[in-house]
Amino acid sequence: MNTQCSNGRVNIIQPDTSVVFQMQDRIPVGENDFDYRGDAVKGNWYRTQLSDAFFSAENVQILQNGIRAGVYKMSQGQYIIGTQSEDELRIVMRSIFLQYSQNLPTNIKEQIAKLNNLVLDYSVRQVYGSAQGYMKYKYDVSHMYEPIARPVMSKTNDKQLQLKKWF
Repeated sequence: MNTQCSNGRVNIIQPDTSVVFQMQDRIPVGENDFDYRGDAVKGNWYRTQLSDAFFSAENVQILQNGIRAGVYKMSQGQYIIGTQSEDELRIVMRSIFLQYSQNLPTNIKEQIAKLNNLVLDYSVRQVYGSAQGYMKYKYDVSHMYEPIARPVMSKTNDKQLQLKKWF
């Protein structure tokens, strides 16, 4: 795709750096913080050593780095993404945990590694697809459409109707 020229409705390929942060949330940091380790399994299962370790901040950071590396590798170095929404990542983690966790009191590291691989398999594909769609959207909105060419008659004679003798 040629991303050098912009003849579309809006140029969002390279945004104005003076207004980059004007449309961001202004929620103070720490206002929505809560202990997700306990709330992730609340009402369904008891807190265990596995759930505490899986939903820990360190494991979330490991998954964030894994998603970034996975998308970079899947796109062959084309997309370098930032950290993803922690809330959405925790929703995916909770879903994978409730579906696939073995909840054994032993081999905690192996169980976390298996759960992390499942989370990364799902998340990397989703984030990569979203990145592709967003790049295509940016290209489409920044470039004018090209109208279809007028039809061309492919026959050599230009008479389309036959003359009947009985008229």
